[in-house]
Amino acid sequence: MRPTRRSRNSALTIATTAVLACAALAACNKTEAPQQLTATAKQANDRFAAITAACTQFLAAREAHVGPISASEAKDSNTWAKTGYSPALVQPEVNATESPVTPFVGKIVIKDNEARATAATEAEAKAIALTPAHLLSNRTHTLVYSFDGTQWRWQNGQRLTKAPGQNDAMAALTLAEVSAPGPKGFAGCLPS
Repeated sequence: MRPTRRSRNSALTIATTAVLACAALAACNKTEAPQQLTATAKQANDRFAAITAACTQFLAAREAHVGPISASEAKDSNTWAKTGYSPALVQPEVNATESPVTPFVGKIVIKDNEARATAATEAEAKAIALTPAHLLSNRTHTLVYSFDGTQWRWQNGQRLTKAPGQNDAMAALTLAEVSAPGPKGFAGCLPS
């Protein structure tokens, strides 16, 4: 069988056709989002930034608190504890999804330390100055949210606790725990 030779014009035609086909496909595959989606993305990001700012302010306002402890927690005759938290590191993240129902999901990761010291009386507990020597645990809280195109909603959360000399502990956070006011809750991190 004799090798076929393509004419120079034939090869040029094939190359031109391939280039035009690639250009047509590239034009169809533009990644520009429709204006409405861009507005939704801006709205989602702006509203999540507001949630993050409120969360950061709420956590910054936490103060050490004093309260009685249970008999099982008490060491020696100490029945009062002062518990405080380090300044929290708040890390937000928003991601687009392919779902028309939930076009965006977000999460806030909160890292802090919990310190605790005990005393025999409430007055003694209040007088304690918490220091790194009172470290109880390093904690990482992850709060997950979804955006329906109009508003953000809290979905779930978890807490990872690392305590010296103990195994790491992971626990789910309930809405009741997250919405609790005061130093133990995260009410300021919920969408309003």
